[in-house]
Amino acid sequence: MHRLQELFASAEGEQAFHDELRALCEAGEFDRAEALLAAELETMDTEIAQMCLDLGRTSVALTGWDDLVAAIEQHEGEPVTGVTLAIANELDIAFEKGKLHEPYVTLGLYTDEAYPFSAATPQALLAECQSEEGPAWAGSEEDVEIYLEVEGFGPLNTALIFHKQRHFFRDDNPAKAPMRYVDYVVGVWWRALRFQQAIAAEYEQHGLPGGIPAVAGMIEMRPELICAHTTGEPVALPAEPRAEMADMAEASVAALISRKPVEEVEELTGASLRRRFAGSEEPEPESVKRGLLGRLFGRTGSLQDAA
Repeated sequence: MHRLQELFASAEGEQAFHDELRALCEAGEFDRAEALLAAELETMDTEIAQMCLDLGRTSVALTGWDDLVAAIEQHEGEPVTGVTLAIANELDIAFEKGKLHEPYVTLGLYTDEAYPFSAATPQALLAECQSEEGPAWAGSEEDVEIYLEVEGFGPLNTALIFHKQRHFFRDDNPAKAPMRYVDYVVGVWWRALRFQQAIAAEYEQHGLPGGIPAVAGMIEMRPELICAHTTGEPVALPAEPRAEMADMAEASVAALISRKPVEEVEELTGASLRRRFAGSEEPEPESVKRGLLGRLFGRTGSLQDAA
């Protein structure tokens, strides 16, 4: 029996696995997260595990970053101070078997009129993303036509979309989790990690004008990981903002943080999960905020199930 089968037998055990990886990724410790996942993959004799090991860092290519930089530099009006990026799968692909499915990239550019990005810390940005009401900047992206593409996820992404056991009920208190479920969980984390690493590589190599932050995540794709990529330094605006604007930005960030206390995740029951995942085999152990990431990254609509 694989050690994760025993760990995932309880919701608490699996949640600890998710929490450790999420904390590492949110802190930008992608190398440590990769080492943790790779250690598990190397002991898993499954097709998904082999796909993950075959998907190296250089296997995922993100194109269009130069166009993104140019769009920010050439933007008219208030300076762009924040960017959001996410990957998502096309809707209604359940019947499109027999072909590879690469996720597409959504992109949003924002100014401080939408949210005080220029004064926000990575922690403040993540706190805003976790708001029950949705992030303050949702729906306020600038009207700019620019497209990024990601390649390399096809085989793994397709296998995860059509995976046979994406959820796991624990009503009967099993002694171990199905290996197929463990296989799926590790696979989706590898996909999320590789996407965040691709963003981090572009951000480190090419950056964004003024060092503006890039908030990156996933839409209707587990584990719905969100990371804030920043330089760690204050944003350098092209023109010095008025003192009152800077004060307003600082006050806004303080207010946004204070009004959103961190809430404990409520443990879901088998009955409620069955209603949520009607037609699925097993439930997700984490609380899923349906549609939240769609609002965050500018996508409407939802899939029947998170891929």
